[in-house]
Amino acid sequence: MIKKYPLLGLKTIRDRRLQDSMNERISKYKLYEQAQKESQARRKEYEDYKLWKTEEVEKRYSSLMNTTHSLDQIQKFNSGIKQLHMKEFELEEEIKKAENSAVKAHEIYKKAVQAEMLNRKKLQKLETHQEIWETAERKYEEMQADQELEDFIPRSRDF
Repeated sequence: MIKKYPLLGLKTIRDRRLQDSMNERISKYKLYEQAQKESQARRKEYEDYKLWKTEEVEKRYSSLMNTTHSLDQIQKFNSGIKQLHMKEFELEEEIKKAENSAVKAHEIYKKAVQAEMLNRKKLQKLETHQEIWETAERKYEEMQADQELEDFIPRSRDF
């Protein structure tokens, strides 16, 4: 009868670590996907705002033309245009932040994949060792059985 594999506890721990690293990889991938979607959403928001801003500036300038306005009204107009440009710069900054977070999330995801691969290799080494150990154990038991058979001397009938 084959003995119990002596490193079974270690194999169980490595299997648990592999499962944990797989779960970690999956969660990091979801975070990476969310960061990418956020980055794409920010870019789309920026593009939409740029189109709207261009139309809005044209509309405001056309309403200003061919009429007389006070200096206070012109200053309000200029500050309104300035606010539109400031909003565009803010959106550009949000895009940069979202893209940076997406890059960081991708790096974290790649590290999780590497950790999973390392845990998978460690478990595979242990499984290979277990197969080798079990084969050697079977051979040893067969050799012992053969030795016992050879050592067995039947009693003669004369005895």
